[in-house]
Amino acid sequence: MIADSSLDIYADMKTNLLIYITSLLTVVLSIGPLITIAIRKRLFDAPSEDRKIHKRIVPNLGGLAIFSGFLFSLAIFIDLSTLKVANYLLSGGIVIFMIGLKDDIIGVDPMKKFIAQFTAAFIITIMADVRIMDLSGFMGVYELSYPFSISLSVLTIVGVVNAYNLIDGIDGLSGTLGLVFSLVYAYLFYVAGELGWTYVCLALAGSLTGFLIHNISPARIFMGDCGSLMVGFLGAVLSIQFINTSSDGIINLGFTSITSGPALAMAIVILPLFDTLRVFAIRIVNNQSPFKADRNHLHHRMLALGLTHMQATAVLSLVAVLFIATALVFQSVGSNQLVGILIFMIILLNTALSIYLFSRKIGLKEELLDESPQFDESIQSPLIANIEDSKTFAEKILEKVSKN
Repeated sequence: MIADSSLDIYADMKTNLLIYITSLLTVVLSIGPLITIAIRKRLFDAPSEDRKIHKRIVPNLGGLAIFSGFLFSLAIFIDLSTLKVANYLLSGGIVIFMIGLKDDIIGVDPMKKFIAQFTAAFIITIMADVRIMDLSGFMGVYELSYPFSISLSVLTIVGVVNAYNLIDGIDGLSGTLGLVFSLVYAYLFYVAGELGWTYVCLALAGSLTGFLIHNISPARIFMGDCGSLMVGFLGAVLSIQFINTSSDGIINLGFTSITSGPALAMAIVILPLFDTLRVFAIRIVNNQSPFKADRNHLHHRMLALGLTHMQATAVLSLVAVLFIATALVFQSVGSNQLVGILIFMIILLNTALSIYLFSRKIGLKEELLDESPQFDESIQSPLIANIEDSKTFAEKILEKVSKN
């Protein structure tokens, strides 16, 4: 029995490693040709808007490589017996990927993007029946009715998809956050015995690892909307599935047991979600459209501190890991209390950042005032001197004219 168990674990680990390496190599080998094609066909992201941070043209078809690696790896190692909803997952992913790819190449109306996102969400929630079914006592709610379950799940998917799309603003950030949640969910699903979902996570992790090799500053390629939308889509689906898996039974991790699945899922995606809600709220308060682009995201604020792209990405990624670790450590306090802790933490961190940025801004203004020269009436500026010289010259001409 022990020998058979050891062989099973070895076989699982071997398959897991093969899935990860396959998707990684597929992306690494396809990035180079993609960059060449993008440059020759002028398929790149040009810094034509004020909100753009980069100052040079960069190909933005990285999402094509990510999706190809993800799809290729799953096509080899997964089947319907391993993951019964694999066909629906890939169908929804293709819808999201295609609308993102079209947006990267020729642009897409925001309404069409929303239609595609809702279509993918309905495929997952209705056809695949992957939806939030139980909140495990969060706010006193347990099993959800079917209509409310569908509505909440669809809104969750669309919200998370757009959150990851909006946070993709600096080199490495969206890819690193996607890599973090894919590895965390891979571990959680593996411990829970969900091998099919473990394979999905590892295929995504491998693809993102291969992409990040080329996305480190200075980035050779961006993931584009086709990449960020797909990362957000898979993040949302994995979060919903994990909530269902955790509600079916306690997941024992050894150092802790998962008893507050919804709170842990929230912690995993809280950073992009909070960033999106925050900028939307600021825009609405300022009587602007919540969809108007600006430079008010968390990564913009990190750059305002003087951090480089990779430093900002590292800081925000560590913050994301901090929230996940907090949610794991405090599983025993209950879902309501844990969600309260997470919300308090992120508001506290954001407030501290806002105060520091404001004080830094005031300090810079005071330094500029102290360093600026005081106006001395005894010293005339060249402009004033030129005006007076010109008046004197004009007066001399008039005097000569009057004499004649």
